[in-house]
Amino acid sequence: MKLKHLKNQEGFTLVEIIAVLIILGILAAVAVPRYINLEANAKKRAIDAAISELNGRENLMWANVKIEPNAPTSPAQMDSRVWTELTTATPPGYDLGEEYEWDSGAGDPQQTGDSDLRFQGGDYVTLTRTGATLDSPATWTGPF
Repeated sequence: MKLKHLKNQEGFTLVEIIAVLIILGILAAVAVPRYINLEANAKKRAIDAAISELNGRENLMWANVKIEPNAPTSPAQMDSRVWTELTTATPPGYDLGEEYEWDSGAGDPQQTGDSDLRFQGGDYVTLTRTGATLDSPATWTGPF
């Protein structure tokens, strides 16, 4: 059996293949960590969005109570009235949808102080609600 020598045979050299593999390895080393943290970052941003939504709802309820003819005359009455409006709304004003879950014993947030919230089964995050006053609505704050 005779071996034929092929002339002008084109292809990649071993050095070229190794160079491409090294470049792909570097790209993977940079890109993979970003994608690994993508879900955790999305859940943090969802909690941020929930805090903004809660603050918006508090503002609306506070404004509604503030313009009523028999508006409260003390900060404690104002906060109590705003909280009542928030919790008796249908659905309740703290109901952010089925993706969010409160963990404060009764399944809903506390009127003032800390309440825990999580998004899509992630870790619970502690949110703090400061009560409404005659001059400003209640505010929700979180760790981020």
